[in-house]
Amino acid sequence: MKPNITSSKPYYSLSLAVSFCLSMPVVANAQETEDLQSIERIEVTADLSQRDLYELPGSNLVLSATDYEFREARHLQDIAGLMPNVNFTAGSSRGKFLQIRGIGERSQFSEPINPSIGLFVDDIDISGIGSLATLYDLRQVEVLSGPQSVAAGTNSLGGVIRLVSQSPSNDTQGRFTASVGQYGALQLGGAYSQALTESLSARASIQTNREDGFVYNAFLDADDVNNIDETTATLSVQNDFNDRQRLGLNLYYFDIDNGYDAFSLDNDNVTQSDEPGFDRTEALAASIKYEHQLDSANAEFIVTHLDTKLDYGYDEDWTFPEFDPLTYSSFDRYKRDVERQSLTARISSANTASGQWLLGATYLDGDEALTRQYTFLEQDFTSQYSPSSLALYGQYLLALSPKTNLTFASRIEKFEADYTDSEAFVENLSDTLVAGSISIDYQWRDALWYASVSRGYKAGGFNFDQRLGGEDRIFAPEYNWNLEAGIKGEVGEQFGRYQFTVFYMRREDAQVSDFAIFENELDNGTIVTSFADAIRNTDTGTNQGIELTTNWTMSKQWQIDANLGYLDATFGNYTRLDGSFVPEQDQAQAPSFTVYLASQYNISDNWLWSIDADAKDGYRFSDGHNERAPFTLVLNTSVTWQQSEHLVRLWVKNLADRDVFTRGFGDFSNDPRDGYAFAEPYFQFGQERQLGVTYEYQF
Repeated sequence: MKPNITSSKPYYSLSLAVSFCLSMPVVANAQETEDLQSIERIEVTADLSQRDLYELPGSNLVLSATDYEFREARHLQDIAGLMPNVNFTAGSSRGKFLQIRGIGERSQFSEPINPSIGLFVDDIDISGIGSLATLYDLRQVEVLSGPQSVAAGTNSLGGVIRLVSQSPSNDTQGRFTASVGQYGALQLGGAYSQALTESLSARASIQTNREDGFVYNAFLDADDVNNIDETTATLSVQNDFNDRQRLGLNLYYFDIDNGYDAFSLDNDNVTQSDEPGFDRTEALAASIKYEHQLDSANAEFIVTHLDTKLDYGYDEDWTFPEFDPLTYSSFDRYKRDVERQSLTARISSANTASGQWLLGATYLDGDEALTRQYTFLEQDFTSQYSPSSLALYGQYLLALSPKTNLTFASRIEKFEADYTDSEAFVENLSDTLVAGSISIDYQWRDALWYASVSRGYKAGGFNFDQRLGGEDRIFAPEYNWNLEAGIKGEVGEQFGRYQFTVFYMRREDAQVSDFAIFENELDNGTIVTSFADAIRNTDTGTNQGIELTTNWTMSKQWQIDANLGYLDATFGNYTRLDGSFVPEQDQAQAPSFTVYLASQYNISDNWLWSIDADAKDGYRFSDGHNERAPFTLVLNTSVTWQQSEHLVRLWVKNLADRDVFTRGFGDFSNDPRDGYAFAEPYFQFGQERQLGVTYEYQF
């Protein structure tokens, strides 16, 4: 397979309906087909009917590998800036927690969580385990904004992100990648695909990514305490029995062994920890997918399994005993075993002149075992969290006219969860959750006009900390109503493509993070502050804004991408655990605007220059305090040379060496030099300026 850097790359920044999950192919007549012929068809795998982007009435972004490889992206956090109204949170070695339109978690410690953002690798649900979201050998990344509960259930209140792997091919294909850079950066990767028989084909890939990180530990005189060490491997086998039957098997292995030593007393990336932390994840996953085309319908069966071991720990005092007379010593470690299984069955009708239908059922079962080892606990804290659900869903697409479609979709899910821990807290919950959506779309010339209303949900849960009052130990489900309208299409003879969406979301019983503060007196009289995290329900939350994605072919040599997100996200009118009242205020991790600009210019047949910038407005780090990240603008650039199957890329990340804030805390002090007396902000920083070179061979 020979890449071509001189041809215009396809544009993947378009939209997907809130009812993506059950949307069926639009019943199109010959005129509609002619209208869409000039637009490249991009299949969205997260849409259960595998519809084309231009047939989907809603907001979505699909990125091909060529959209981000020039940035030398290794992990999903590296491309979050390309996505309108998408943000991420670190507090670990990676930005493992994602927010879409201001909705999403920011951390996990002892508490079990039901994620607000669904994260998938193909059919494997890795929601809440964002360390597995590496990017090597992917076909595309799909971002579905707004509630997606009709398709994905309780883990998709704010949206869904799906990483789609390359599929096996009948042709022999392969690639080898080697990359080196500053701060000890080294990536090696390879992929190979070929047909084994006339009906059987396979693809295998493996990659390792290593880096020292940007933190220097002065106490240990070490510059690799916040390192990256990630290895991933996949094997995909596909057997086409005949024109009607297909069976696919996917196997995945992840070995993440990263360091975590990120916070410094002076916010200068110079730490003093004597026990640097770690952020480890080892996972095995598998999926089996069987597809059968019947005479008048299509049937699909999917079975998945995920077995993950997570080990996360950090030096809580950030110092060493001799640092100051008041210094205390504390380490906090969380060992978590997560298992998930799913079984899905779907059947959909064939196209008819009047419409289509789809019916589906999904059973999910999980188990999460936690062991917390903490200096100030007399014995280890353990807990067992076991969620399960059974969901039935369906959709009917009604063709009102050759150019107009009306789509109804709904889902009912019985969600149950059991919880028990070593502090004798035993509880269970059972909720019946209902989601639905209605959308209408109209094809006119080279544009699709659409509007939709949908309702998504997120299950309730438990607060583990026994220091909390009984009424604070359980929180209720959250619901999200979404109104959306927009247009997508092209300008001229493939000169420009665009999507513009306006949305308004109303959150009911919004789940927000809160905490209670407790003080412990040590034997030497030092007062040490500790926290009890809790999730609580507010009265309301409102998230509204716009999303714009565009692509412009200025000439045969020059292409520009421009994406914009504007967000106004507020919540409030509730009382904190400490008794203070929270009026209406900005939601955390919800910058007012996000901007992405990229230019790719073919200097000659063999040379390509790329430069891009992503920016986001300042935003609150947490609902529990008012520390804010400042406005941030990050520039990246690369120059690529390609000859036949060989490619060499010189790249610079964060060209201007701007501070990139990935986590922040406030309202407490961890500095013994001032007697722990003054509340100070503390920040974690991300990508510094980094230069490197990449070589790739493809065939």
